[in-house]
Amino acid sequence: MISKKERRDTILTMLSRAAIVLINLLIVVFIARFWGAEGKGYQTLFVTYLGNIAIVANIFTNSSISYYIRKLGASKLYASACLWTFISSSLGVLLYYFLPISNIENNAFFILLLISSLLVGYITFHNALYIGMQKIKYYNLIILLQPLFLLIFMVLFYKIMAMSYFAYFYAYIFSLILVISIAFFITRKTVGKIGIELDFSVVKKSFNYGFQNELSSFFQFLTTRLSIYLIPYYLSEASLGVFAVGLSISESVWHISRSISMVQYSKIIKVGNTQNARNGVITASLFSVAFSFVCIVIILLLPASVFTRIFTDEFYQVKQITLLMSPGILFVSFSNIYGHYFAALGKMKVLILKSIAGAIITLILLVIFIPLWNISGACITSSIAHFVGSAIIVVYFFILKEKEKNKILKI
Repeated sequence: MISKKERRDTILTMLSRAAIVLINLLIVVFIARFWGAEGKGYQTLFVTYLGNIAIVANIFTNSSISYYIRKLGASKLYASACLWTFISSSLGVLLYYFLPISNIENNAFFILLLISSLLVGYITFHNALYIGMQKIKYYNLIILLQPLFLLIFMVLFYKIMAMSYFAYFYAYIFSLILVISIAFFITRKTVGKIGIELDFSVVKKSFNYGFQNELSSFFQFLTTRLSIYLIPYYLSEASLGVFAVGLSISESVWHISRSISMVQYSKIIKVGNTQNARNGVITASLFSVAFSFVCIVIILLLPASVFTRIFTDEFYQVKQITLLMSPGILFVSFSNIYGHYFAALGKMKVLILKSIAGAIITLILLVIFIPLWNISGACITSSIAHFVGSAIIVVYFFILKEKEKNKILKI
């Protein structure tokens, strides 16, 4: 049974996510029209590098904060989060600088990447705090403001300074600075002043939970983003830009499942593994896949000419990319709810198994399918990998549910 508060939080979260989808679409259109497929390709590499670094930083700034905030308090978690964000961001950028996967030789790119990764880490801490304390409205506000500020600054820098695609990077940093300022104010108002208490027992607990969760996220990242590294290798940055636009449109549907699963995650952290919680997960997953299916059908009903008119003729393959990726998008829309259920309970092994399986399949199939079918090969690989990972996690949920039912009957 879904409570009135859950329904309200879910609806507000979905509305904020819908606004984010629209804003992100405008960002993609702006980049595609003014900087072309190549500019979109470099922007995608920047965001991908940033996401990879964030996975390591999130060990102490993301799920472990939500999980332990009520148990340990903010001050004991804040010190390790700040310190680890600085270390992981610095090392991550150095790694990309000395072992570049793409042909990026501009040092400014990596300086901006470092600043962005630090700011993202600190914002993630505040967002995780809001989720753990069920302050969902503040979480929604922060995730909505960042892309909105990004779009505004990006247009200003381009129009006023006539900048190249680097305008995106500067706009990104300015948007993060504004958002982190607002997050500090909200946290101070709702939680109070957060001190710095470095407690090594807390560090150990946070690391154990966060490492397992982010290990799963890392392999999931490979499942969804390994193609971004391989497409420039086999094809070109321009091909990556075309693929990235199709990917952005397809994955925008995931905002529905992320909205629902985030509310469920926050609830289960508080109430635990109850029968009501398990039933709520099943109901939420059905709503998620139903709404996601409707959105995908609407996208696929659009003529291919709509995409070329919006993004220019370079992006004529966007509809085909969306079509080939849609099965995988639906699989994840369904299974994402179950994944957050396990994360809320600290049962990370199944998430790691699911993600590793998806990453292995992705790696094997990409090196075969991209040379054979170019961008289409990457899309087909994605759908197959998502199906396997989703099947693992959903089957495991129902096995555990049956065990819990048998325990109750025995009692």
